[in-house]
Amino acid sequence: MSHLTGVAFFAPPPTEPHDEAASWLAAWTGAEARARIRAHPRLREAMHSSAEGIVALHDRNPLLNRILNDRGRTVFGFFVLYLDATSDATGAGLTAARMAALCQETGLCSRGRAKALLALMRWGGYLEPAAGRGDRRERPLAPTERMRELFLTRWRVQFTALRALGGTADTILARLDEPGFTAQLAVRFGAAYRAGYRVLDHAPMVAPYCERDGGMIVLFALLSSAALGGRAPTATELARRFTLSRTHTLQILRDAEIAGLVVRAGIVDGGVPLTGGPGFALSPEGWRAVEAFFVAAFALFECCAAWALADQAVPG
Repeated sequence: MSHLTGVAFFAPPPTEPHDEAASWLAAWTGAEARARIRAHPRLREAMHSSAEGIVALHDRNPLLNRILNDRGRTVFGFFVLYLDATSDATGAGLTAARMAALCQETGLCSRGRAKALLALMRWGGYLEPAAGRGDRRERPLAPTERMRELFLTRWRVQFTALRALGGTADTILARLDEPGFTAQLAVRFGAAYRAGYRVLDHAPMVAPYCERDGGMIVLFALLSSAALGGRAPTATELARRFTLSRTHTLQILRDAEIAGLVVRAGIVDGGVPLTGGPGFALSPEGWRAVEAFFVAAFALFECCAAWALADQAVPG
């Protein structure tokens, strides 16, 4: 298929039609695929690019830090786009009932929390009533332009980072302004999650921080500071940047320090010496843990991208 030209570094598309999701995930996110990504000489470059882009989105952005500040809420945002791009028997895409059922099915959160997060997203201007869908009982919702632009920006960050690894990145970046294509991309992310792929299964050391408000953003900020050769940030600085309390931020850092992922400033961090102030930096073990996260995440992005491109290449 011409749209996959130049992706030999990644896995070839699957050929087993009987279990589409499992086949794609096995080919593009399995142990061999992740090993290829881990061995890529430009992996660190891709990690730095991704971390810096995500940190920039959350830096001094109180509303975003309230809406999408942990793993669960980020996946929830993907589910919003996924359900909006699919429909039930009534023609409704995103409804509170469908979202609650999906969150329960995948173990993302309880039905009550799903409905609370929908309310929070409506309050934040990320969701609005959907016109012409479902019936009066369903009360379907739809992502606002703000919500779509947020995820388009996040996808641009990730696929820009993935350019360092080759693959589909250039093709995806050229098509992100096509609503039909981005909807299909959202469908494939949802399908991958429903099929059981979990990035954190392959990055267990960072899992506790992904479940805490701002936890992963804090680790990304430490990686980003090291990549830029900058001064190690303090807990106070990180708290201000990401709309967190200093006590909460300090607890994240201390827990990560106890786990061996974070060290105090002045220690060489991933080969980059950090100087000045009582700041924090990733330890070598922390680098390996964050790397495992990015390897698993990059594999998922490449899988869903290639899958969406293959969908669009099928006639009819």
